[in-house]
Amino acid sequence: MKQAIKTTKMITIGLFTFCIIGLSQVVSATTKTEDPIELKFIGKIKNHPVFQLNLNKGEAYSISMKDENFDVLYSEKLKSKDVDFSRKYQLDIDEADLNASGFAVIVEVTSAKTHKTQVYKISSRKIVNENIVVAKL
Repeated sequence: MKQAIKTTKMITIGLFTFCIIGLSQVVSATTKTEDPIELKFIGKIKNHPVFQLNLNKGEAYSISMKDENFDVLYSEKLKSKDVDFSRKYQLDIDEADLNASGFAVIVEVTSAKTHKTQVYKISSRKIVNENIVVAKL
């Protein structure tokens, strides 16, 4: 009798585990986004911000950086050689200019194949957070 209960328990646990695993969705950590272009802040070198532009298609792109008045600061045309192509850009901007109100750098990335343009705005904001804690001693 004990053996039958033990066997029934094992079969029930096995079926329950099989159902849980069989019904769950598989999630891959290496999934790519639909967007072939990504611009992200990666840090500072000598107090100058550094950004990384990731392109994951082997296409030609036109990149231009403009200030808040839409004056061109930098422009280039490049062709991504690999499927995962990245380029780093360091902006020669002082900390005071970066934190000034109304400051912005606009980055436009245009695909030569599709002529679609993605626009990124680089600006800075500071958040002051003050926590006051009262504790009984």
